[in-house]
Amino acid sequence: MLGRTKLLRFLQAAMVLLCLAACGGNEEPETYAPAEISSLMVNGVTPEFDRETMSFTATLPTMTDFSSVVLTFFIYGQTMFAGDTELISGVTPVDASEPVKLLVRNGKNETTYTLTVRNTGLPVVRITTPGKRDVTSKDTWMEGATLRIENPDGTVDYEGPMSIKGRGNSTWGYPKKPYALKLDKKDKVLGMPKHKRWILLANWKDRTLLRNEAAFWLSRQTGLPYTVRGQFVELEFNGRHAGNYYLCEQIKIDKNRVDIEEMEDFETDPELITGGYLLELDTYHDYYNEPMRFNSPYFNLPYQVKEPDEDAISDAAFKYIQGYVRDLETLLKDQSRVQNHEYEEYLDVDSAIWFLFVNELATNTDFYNTWPSNGPHSVYLYKARGGKMYSGPVWDFDYHGFLPSLARQWAGATRTVYYPALYKDEKFRSRMLELWDLKKNDFLKLTEYIDQTAEKIRLSEEYNHALWPIPASQNENGDEQMSFQQAVDRIKQGFTEKWTWMDAHLKDLK
Repeated sequence: MLGRTKLLRFLQAAMVLLCLAACGGNEEPETYAPAEISSLMVNGVTPEFDRETMSFTATLPTMTDFSSVVLTFFIYGQTMFAGDTELISGVTPVDASEPVKLLVRNGKNETTYTLTVRNTGLPVVRITTPGKRDVTSKDTWMEGATLRIENPDGTVDYEGPMSIKGRGNSTWGYPKKPYALKLDKKDKVLGMPKHKRWILLANWKDRTLLRNEAAFWLSRQTGLPYTVRGQFVELEFNGRHAGNYYLCEQIKIDKNRVDIEEMEDFETDPELITGGYLLELDTYHDYYNEPMRFNSPYFNLPYQVKEPDEDAISDAAFKYIQGYVRDLETLLKDQSRVQNHEYEEYLDVDSAIWFLFVNELATNTDFYNTWPSNGPHSVYLYKARGGKMYSGPVWDFDYHGFLPSLARQWAGATRTVYYPALYKDEKFRSRMLELWDLKKNDFLKLTEYIDQTAEKIRLSEEYNHALWPIPASQNENGDEQMSFQQAVDRIKQGFTEKWTWMDAHLKDLK
């Protein structure tokens, strides 16, 4: 038996040697299945994949802390690692504060991917209402809400209690709602000076989202004493992403806004009721039955007293401002008094001219509208105590702004407010041309600013447009069905064409 065992071992060894000799060293390598990510989601969002760089990029608009994201995935392989941590789909948290290397392993095969998780680069405004109720009124404040604002890096800019209500006239009826905010106490917000009152503009009908900010930029180039400040943000409402909004200051009398003295409640002293007043001209006032409104006696302008508030203004103060307007219009109806420059005692000339420039360069149809009746919309004026009437601040440009189709005509310069009467004075016309020459080249830099701002909000705009598409039936600006870039290029075209036309025709205003 022993001899037979030795013989069998010898024969097995010989067969191995013969096999190796026959193979000649070209043994087939052992094969394994590929190691790949078949599908991937980050906190429920499917990232973009670039095969050339083998990288995933996930954009989470309202997330600012990426230290614990969860990946849901399916792989061709046995295991997937983030660093040294083996991942279980839908379970294992991953720190994605910095780009993460994902390693998929299947036997001896390995594939490495890079995952980047980001937000849109805009601050995040988080609003929570009591019981997470929707805001359904633009007249009644909902108290007990909270506001938290986070910078893109996760640091907290502001957090505190507040009240909230809807705002706007026609805009309140749109799918994407604008809101008014009232903090419990004055505070800074995103670097803007302290105040209680703030606004979230929805810009729903503006495909570019940029028209208001572009007009504010123009205003900041002028000598107007105050221009509304604001920033684009992502809004999260009761835990739900609500899109791109413009968080800005509400126009109010305040040392950090319209800087004039506030009138005491129910003031009657003849000297003290000369100011301050915040006024708005808007043909909506009668349509919506706004309080503290009156139509001027000769120019039939639709005035509303915004401040003092309706529940704090005395009859004497209300009568005073109506009398001031009557006296102003009385002299403006007299051409000899106009040519004698008497209006300079009532109106601040430079602010009236700067206000005209911004509205015309923006082709703002609200400067002179035809509904619900002919006249201005959202035209603000204010009067300091013992002082003149100032034009501004500028406001409300998301409708029909910066349109090429309106670039070769006046938006309202020949028919709105008091401008036609003022052109009768050569001194006013000369000052208008002087201020235009002073700033017209600065105005041209708006196109560069539009490009820079468009790039800043480009990621945000994609998500916003997916959340709030503008149906073809809402044909207000004519760019509703364009791509974002096409719409941006179009408002730049509208501006440059209007600037060129104004430069040639401003001298013709008489």
